[in-house]
Amino acid sequence: MKYLTTKERISFTVAAFGRSGIYTLMSMFVLRFFTDAVGISSIAAGYIILAGRIFDAANDPLMGFIVDRTRSKWGKMRPYLLYSPVPIAITTILLFTAPDFKSMTAKVAYAAVTYILWGIAFTIQDVPFWGLSAVITPDENERTSFISTARLGSTAGGILPTLILPIFIAENAFGLTKGFFIGAVIFAVLGAGLSSLAFFNTKERVENVEKEKFTLKETVSLIVHNKVLLIVVASAILGSTMVMANVSASYIYNYLIEDSGIIPQNILLTAMTVAIGAGMIPPMLFLPVLRKKFDLKTIYIFSSLFGIVSHVALWFFGYSNIYVLLVCFVFMGIPLGVYNVITYALIADSVDYIEWKTGKRSEGICFAFQTFLSKVTAGIATFATSIVLTVTNFKQPINDIVQQQSEFTKNGLFFMITLLPAIGFALTIIPMLFNDYTGEKKKSIQKELAERRAAHK
Repeated sequence: MKYLTTKERISFTVAAFGRSGIYTLMSMFVLRFFTDAVGISSIAAGYIILAGRIFDAANDPLMGFIVDRTRSKWGKMRPYLLYSPVPIAITTILLFTAPDFKSMTAKVAYAAVTYILWGIAFTIQDVPFWGLSAVITPDENERTSFISTARLGSTAGGILPTLILPIFIAENAFGLTKGFFIGAVIFAVLGAGLSSLAFFNTKERVENVEKEKFTLKETVSLIVHNKVLLIVVASAILGSTMVMANVSASYIYNYLIEDSGIIPQNILLTAMTVAIGAGMIPPMLFLPVLRKKFDLKTIYIFSSLFGIVSHVALWFFGYSNIYVLLVCFVFMGIPLGVYNVITYALIADSVDYIEWKTGKRSEGICFAFQTFLSKVTAGIATFATSIVLTVTNFKQPINDIVQQQSEFTKNGLFFMITLLPAIGFALTIIPMLFNDYTGEKKKSIQKELAERRAAHK
């Protein structure tokens, strides 16, 4: 039986496209905005982002708890998708505003406050947005296809800032400070408008068999006893550096790769992002097909092994040839494309697993950990970037003028996008080896769940 409509698929994908522009603007450019436009030291900016991410991530389970206790005519997820776009737009613009404070303390304080406020606003939308995938259809294959399509939209939306921002912040355009601000306004308005489609054109179809609201104690118990969820959490945190190439891309194109004249410098970041995206798209498209032949655990482990090989290979090839570099980026994007979708499928599995084990569905709290993980891992990766910049004596721009970096700094930047991610891919495999919610056991549990739900209708 089919549950999803074409309108729902398109609306959710377009919504993912819109909000991804905002998220990419923050995740890929905020560190550079702090260091190059505001003038904060790389280590201070790194601590702001790490602390903000930890604080923000801690709010995710709380938001999940709130979502799971929500009862409304629109369901438990959709109400938050209606009211969250405007606060996200406002805080995005504030985050990329650089007040002319004379005091460095004031600059750091403003950056920290606006960064935390942005995180809170985004969390209010992020948890129920992806949590919607667990309640929009009870069919696992539909759910995997739905997530895959949405992640494609999200990936496409993430490319847009890499195309526009480098043009805006160029020395011969608006410059760093004004360019970042104008870009923030554009993506804030666009993202707010498109993300609202996730509310207006969707429907929640899976209801909790147990109608009572969870207490905080029950919520904690659901987390502790959810083996699948704990494995996903451990794998993601250990693999935080897998995404270093994405997080540090704005430094790589500007400071590591020389202007060869082959590709204009102001579109080099776009070329890099498109190359990684070109690698990500095929596995995102074909994951539903792979799911019919292999279980999620097998796909996760083998894609991680591929990630190790592709990143180590780039280390040996070097970065002097732009064509070789871009081809390597395509291969590096393949395991990231798998990871981009498969974690959502694994989280959805954890919802079913804990429902089977306790009789309680906890989409809110489970998908809160998805957003929790994206923030924690990005925070760790960004902090690692700031550490590398500090250790390798990175030179910040002076009056918006980019400084020449030493070979030692460049080698550190290259290590940051090759061997450091390879280590992350190796570590992420370890917890996943203990995931036994696969094969016949999984089929048996899903059959039992379907019988329970039918009995309670």
